[in-house]
Amino acid sequence: MPEIFEVTISTGRVLDGLHWPAENAKANLCVQTGMAEYAKRYDHFATWLAERGVNVWVLDTFGQGENAESPDVLEIWPVNAFTLNVDAIHQMDEMAKKNGLPTVQMGHSMGSFMVQSLIERYPLGTDKVIIMGSNGGQAGLMKLGYFLAKLMVNDKNRDKPNALLSAMGLGSYAKAIKGARTDCDWLSYNVNNVDAYIADPYCGHEATAGFWKEFLKALSVIWDKDNMDAVADGEKILVISGEEDPVGQMGKGPRWLAETYRKLGVKDVTLKIWPHMRHEILNEDDRETVYQYILDYIFS
Repeated sequence: MPEIFEVTISTGRVLDGLHWPAENAKANLCVQTGMAEYAKRYDHFATWLAERGVNVWVLDTFGQGENAESPDVLEIWPVNAFTLNVDAIHQMDEMAKKNGLPTVQMGHSMGSFMVQSLIERYPLGTDKVIIMGSNGGQAGLMKLGYFLAKLMVNDKNRDKPNALLSAMGLGSYAKAIKGARTDCDWLSYNVNNVDAYIADPYCGHEATAGFWKEFLKALSVIWDKDNMDAVADGEKILVISGEEDPVGQMGKGPRWLAETYRKLGVKDVTLKIWPHMRHEILNEDDRETVYQYILDYIFS
């Protein structure tokens, strides 16, 4: 069974996550989840890794999982939440590294953008990074989104769902899947996974206006030249995705990321894209193929 761990951010607030300890551990994996999900969804993956010698920590962000006492407070983000959460990821890494084992940081979806920011703000802060279910190369679109969010979000509506911003942020994903059975089919081909996600009150919650403002603020600058130039050429980066993931523009975004990191001088960049997989490659029918690939990368 996983154990609860916590990190304290600069504001004094505590963020919780779940830890799966391994016997005779040989490495650590720290994970930042995607939006509208939570740490316990990684139980099968984390248990599988722990049985093979990897300690796993999975951090919940603000208004998510262990940090949301009820569905009523899901996706509520304070000011500067993205930056604060990147700091929390760094603290999670520092905590894990105390055992002296090699440490890998992985971010999925929303978490993948936080990991992109992590290696800009904390160069070489962890041994390797895995950027999963991500995107890149859409700076202009993100700047426009942030501009609109600034116009629309205020103190009165900040903690309330915003249908327009949610539609702008996620609406195209459902439309990308032809003949979809549900609006969440873009997550995976695995029907059981999609149905479980829809049935879970802690998943798929419509994000608040404040969430979108903070998230778009971060994405509006994450690919600016000054920030990307801060990525150390000694980083070890794995970019992984499903070929049919609309978040990554059906493979275009992950390919852009890998190519851009190489152009920046990062010598150790690996790109792996799985055919016939969508956004949640850890939850597809052939998920243990992905698990094994990640395990091999951790130990390589």
